[in-house]
Amino acid sequence: MKKNTSKLQSVFRGALLCGLLLCPLLDAISEAAGLNPRMRHRLSTQEHHGLGSEGPGVCPQQRFTATAPREIREQTNPVEANHKNLEAGRSFFHTDAQPTACKVCHGPGGNGLGMMARGLNPPPRNFSCNETMKYISDGQLFWIIKNGSPETGMPPFKQNLKDEDIWKIILYIRNFAKNN
Repeated sequence: MKKNTSKLQSVFRGALLCGLLLCPLLDAISEAAGLNPRMRHRLSTQEHHGLGSEGPGVCPQQRFTATAPREIREQTNPVEANHKNLEAGRSFFHTDAQPTACKVCHGPGGNGLGMMARGLNPPPRNFSCNETMKYISDGQLFWIIKNGSPETGMPPFKQNLKDEDIWKIILYIRNFAKNN
């Protein structure tokens, strides 16, 4: 019993020491970034739960992806915009796409602030930005999702998604900009 109490006290002291050192550091960083403690908690809680950060994201957004070949870039989405296809696109975006769900980088609201976005340079595409999305064709989106984008964090999905599934994702992500 004494050994367990001693270990528990040691763990508690370590946690207390970490809290005494880490909390002031986080407060100083947050204050320098213009975040009050409540805002910091909201962001860290969301990051912790894998949702990413709220907010508008970068808008308009600079482009870092290669341009698709003209015959692909000029394609329009052949998949009908019905509830079934939109729901399939939503499912791929949030959970089913492999090697990883789109929301992990692009955020659940498509703002480009997913939980993995902080580590990516350039940042993920902000699908909720009308100013950016109005200039990106369906064919361009298709080509990037299918082939990935070298020198960005965007992986290719051609091994794991059928073309029709990619078009369903595009139906879904177009709604982020429509709703803003």
